[in-house]
Amino acid sequence: MSLNYLLWALFGPAAWFVWLTLFTAIFLLCGALRAARGATALLALWTLLFAILPTGNWLMSRLEAAYPRPAALPDRIDAVAVLAGAEQLRASALSGSLEFGPHGERVSEALALAQIYPQAKIWIVGGVSHNGSRDVDWTADYWRRTGLPQGRIGKITGTLDTCANARGLAETLPGKRVLLVTSGFHMPRAMACMKVAGVDAVAYPVDRQASDREFSAAFIENVERADLALHEYVGLAWYRLSGRL
Repeated sequence: MSLNYLLWALFGPAAWFVWLTLFTAIFLLCGALRAARGATALLALWTLLFAILPTGNWLMSRLEAAYPRPAALPDRIDAVAVLAGAEQLRASALSGSLEFGPHGERVSEALALAQIYPQAKIWIVGGVSHNGSRDVDWTADYWRRTGLPQGRIGKITGTLDTCANARGLAETLPGKRVLLVTSGFHMPRAMACMKVAGVDAVAYPVDRQASDREFSAAFIENVERADLALHEYVGLAWYRLSGRL
């Protein structure tokens, strides 16, 4: 797990429930009743915003609406580029074959696109590794085992974040028209990076997360969706503040 994802796991919205509960318990043990009441109020507010109200669904819907899937695919595509992130590296290392994470549609949809564009090469773009095994290697091996010819599979590695993915594509496929495959909620950040890098990319979002139901009793699902959407908004803001966009 890269540092930014580790920090988000520790301090992102999904972790606030644990921290607020812990602080409430500490304040009560120390006899700091006013501080305990404040932490309890924040915990109740967190529960309302992230677990009960459809905050995550609303945030996710806005992200996914930015780049809807095209009604008709373009006639000409030089390459299909899939951004890594669907792979569970530790589980894959244990089983010896690709194990999908929650965004596995990125990898599986590429096989359908390979049939639609039989002359296009299918690229996996990433480079995150665990004990020497890389996300791009697991995905490339999966495509090969499902019947995609080795010559149609390309790997762009050493690109550990979204804008690095875009730069890798620009360097490897200069002037090529690329069908970009990634999760819909991730597409705004991905397309912004592609534009800066000069990649002629056509957005092809997969892995829909937003629900057609405003309210859901699945509180954990609500929290996870809000956490995932907020991670994208923070990522976009950070890229802009750091001058990458």
